[in-house]
Parts: sequence; C-alpha cells; structure tokens
Amino acid sequence: MGGRIMKAMVTETFGGPESFRWQEWPDPEVKPGEVLIRIQAISVNPVDYKMRAGHLPIPLPDVLGRDVAGRVETVGEGVAEFKPGDAVFAVLFGPRSNGAYAQYVSTPAPFVCRKPKGLSFKQSACLGVAGMTAYDAVVNKAKVQSGETVLVAGGAGGVGSFAIPLIQNGGAASIIATAGGQESCDHLVNAMGIAGDHIIRYRELNVEQIKNRVRELTDGRGVSVAFDFVGGEMKKLCFDATGFDGRIVSIVEEPPEFDFNIWRADISPFFAKSGTYHFVALSARARNGAPGDWSVYRPVMRNLASLIETKKIILPKATEIGELSEET
Repeated sequence: MGGRIMKAMVTETFGGPESFRWQEWPDPEVKPGEVLIRIQAISVNPVDYKMRAGHLPIPLPDVLGRDVAGRVETVGEGVAEFKPGDAVFAVLFGPRSNGAYAQYVSTPAPFVCRKPKGLSFKQSACLGVAGMTAYDAVVNKAKVQSGETVLVAGGAGGVGSFAIPLIQNGGAASIIATAGGQESCDHLVNAMGIAGDHIIRYRELNVEQIKNRVRELTDGRGVSVAFDFVGGEMKKLCFDATGFDGRIVSIVEEPPEFDFNIWRADISPFFAKSGTYHFVALSARARNGAPGDWSVYRPVMRNLASLIETKKIILPKATEIGELSEET
C-alpha cells in the first residue's frame, strides 16, 4: 500500500478497555495468496477480551479482533476468486497482517468469502467466529437429523443464535434451550422461535431439577443431541440429558480442576449410553495446520452464506457493535 500508515486500535498492555490506543500502525503488505480488505465493520468475540485481559497471552503491542467485513482493496499473486471492490467477510484465524480493529487487514484467501446478499456489512461481520462455529457444530459434527430432539445449553448467546436456526433447518422435532435471565428467555421466544415451556431457566433451578425437566420434556428418553455452549455444570447437564447413542458437541474447554469422569461405565452418565462426544475448536487447523489444511474453511463460509441468502435460515437482527464505517 505504498508504505503509508493506517490507524488501528492497538492493545499495549493487558487489562481492560483502557489498554486500547487508537494510533498509527504499519499498513499490511499483500503477500501471494492473500486478500487485502478495507474494513467496514467488525464484531467482538469472547476470545478478544480474553486476549486483552491476558488470559490468553499474546505478544504486545498487538491489534486484536477475528471478525471483519468490508471490500477487497487488492489481491495478491495467485488469487483469482476475488477482485477489488468485492464485498466480503473474513475470519482472521490464520496468518494475517493484524487483527480486525484496524482500517485494513490482509489474510489468505481461504479465510475470505463473499458477503451474503441482503446482509449489511455489520451483520456480515458477525458470521465468522460465531456463525462458522455453529455450522461446524450442528452440520459437520452433530449432523442433526429430521425428527430429533435437541438440547442447546446457551441458546441465547452468539453461537447459540446461529445454532438454533441451523438446527431448525435440519428438521429437529423439538428444541430445548437453557437461559439465565428474562432477556435471554425473551430472545429465545421472540427471535428464535423456541416454545416458552421448552426454555429451562437454570439460575432458578438446581442441577437435579434441570435434569428432571429435560426428562419430562423428552418423556424420559433424553435428547438425541446436546450442544454445550456454556461449559461447567451445563456441560455435565448435556452428558446427563442425552439418550442412547446420543451426541454431544462442546465448544468450551474446561480448567484442569474440572472433575468429571465420562470414561467409566459404572459412574459415567454417558459411557453406558454408547454416546459420542465432539469438540469444536474452529481455529485449530489455522493455528496448527499447513496451508493445505485451510481448505475446510471455505465450504463452511460459502454454505453458511448460501443458507442465509436463500432464507433457509433466518437470523435474528445482529447486534451492531464495533462499527468502523456506515458505508454498505
């Protein structure tokens, strides 16, 4: 970009939002196979504040952020599927010039996808981490089928708000969701279409009461699939809630002190049911794999975009945060 300097929100020290500084940062260099994006909107994910707070140590100073939407500024050698001016969204999992909190970013083409028609840049900036995680969990790992009963622990969160429409598109007969406060309950009913009597308010019940409520809602059979988007006690609930041959998908890692044995048939609520457990770490291939391993991201992004464009899944109105520009 001619050696000019862009502006970025730079994290200089670990801590709260006060650690950010809006300052000059070197413009990205576009390498072969990369796409340079002029950023129009971003979204904020839990990994961002964990990095900012130092829970996930990173070299400082740094520019955080994983989700962007914007227009292609230029492309590197060997990139044929994008051209300047294309409206795109991207997930910054792999090698990148900097994070999302900036005016520009350059990243390899497998992490970039055309923006779905009908979505604003603000909405499209929410598709990366949350949307792709939900797609991988529901479609690739759990493979939700028509007629199944599903439990979603954390249905009102970012990933849950993508997962529930995907589960509905898969033909699930019944969805049970957990929620904390009234706002979450209202979101699940009004925006996600979950029946009010299928929402379990976990803050008002103890673990045994929650288990009993799941049993009541499934006539004692347990659910076919359980999604753990919360962790801790809700992860344990998922293991208890599944029936025979049930599937559990979790996106939440646990601390070393998390004490829960699923391997012994005499004490495990899951092993004796011959169930399967899947863990979704969407960025694992980007962090630990070679460029040849990155090809899995593109079909996930394209399929998610296609489901939205064709209105096979209807998403709730996106929370418009992290906006850098009004241009759409």
